[in-house]
Amino acid sequence: MSYLIDFMNSIHPMSEVCKNEIEKITTQKVVQKGETILRNGEICTHFYLIESGFGRVFYYKDGKDVTAWFAKENMLISAIDSLFTGLTTDYNIEFLEDSIIWTLHYASLEPVFRLYPEVERIGRLLVTHNYLLLDERMKLFAFCNAEERYERLIKQMPDVFKRAKLGYIASYLGVSQEHLSRIRAKAK
Repeated sequence: MSYLIDFMNSIHPMSEVCKNEIEKITTQKVVQKGETILRNGEICTHFYLIESGFGRVFYYKDGKDVTAWFAKENMLISAIDSLFTGLTTDYNIEFLEDSIIWTLHYASLEPVFRLYPEVERIGRLLVTHNYLLLDERMKLFAFCNAEERYERLIKQMPDVFKRAKLGYIASYLGVSQEHLSRIRAKAK
């Protein structure tokens, strides 16, 4: 039984037949620190579940690298702008640590959705969960100042400063590295 199956089964129970179908379309992959598994301009065809390790989704704006998302163990990482549309992505996915991930090919998942309602339910619950995470991220910029965004990040990912470069964290929070250093000093 794979880590991905256990993860999905924890969301909603699956039959053995269903688990076997999922196993057929998943692959475990070892990713090296610094490896980029998707680049801007490519088409994203997979969901990735992180078993161990840490990654980020980022883009370039005015020649600068901007982190849009961090993902750690038990989190999905993908480029949904491309995955759901079949169009090229604006994002890059990079791993900041040696990682073990499980890949799930989206097009191969569609027939499983049709045949197994429990998988469709899991998919819906995952989309809902991730949509709520995205909504939370949007609210951080709409309603919170930089200090409040920092505090929420520390609550969500207490070890982020051990896992990501300061510049990545600063861009994720929408502040300069200098401002982030001042926030951190004030918070101590």
